[in-house]
Amino acid sequence: MSNSRRFIKDQIIAALRHPEAEEGLYFRNLMHLHEEDERPAVEGEEKEVLVALNELVKEGKVLLDQTQEDLIFQLAPMAA
Repeated sequence: MSNSRRFIKDQIIAALRHPEAEEGLYFRNLMHLHEEDERPAVEGEEKEVLVALNELVKEGKVLLDQTQEDLIFQLAPMAA
């Protein structure tokens, strides 16, 4: 795995560990922060972030909530 992919995965985990992400985050909220957000943004090209998210899901570190129109990414309990 490249260093950039590992860095992106670490950023995703950090963002999902933040108290603001307790109920999960939409993909758009991982990469784009609002003025009032305090959690770290995930930096990288959209495609790279999607690949990293997919790997984290396969590794069991991130869960997908598909009950709404948009996917919600949540930190898996064992990764917290």
